[in-house]
Amino acid sequence: MGSEAFYTTAAQVLPTLLIALAVEAGFMMQAAQRSARKWEKKGDEAQAEEGRLQFTFWVRTATGVGVVFLVGEVWAFLAIGFRWFNVWSFTGIGICLLLMILAVVLVPLFRHTSPLE
Repeated sequence: MGSEAFYTTAAQVLPTLLIALAVEAGFMMQAAQRSARKWEKKGDEAQAEEGRLQFTFWVRTATGVGVVFLVGEVWAFLAIGFRWFNVWSFTGIGICLLLMILAVVLVPLFRHTSPLE
């Protein structure tokens, strides 16, 4: 299932997607921190807490993306190295790629529709 070219491409594409997501998540975390600081200065603790919760959400999202990346990348390298060209490797790496691509599409949408700014 899947040729060596698929696994090699997956091993090259996953880091590229991770870089894009790291930049976007960084922007979201900065926006959440700015929002929390702004509301703390104005004395609105409820809005400041919302900013801190948003920051925590984006840290968890970045952690989840990192885990998906690591699983997919290690699996792709193992598939290439040990010639595990089977349905389980193809499906697992395909799911990791799909999740990363969905995140690359959706995270910028959240950034541009975020109420934090």
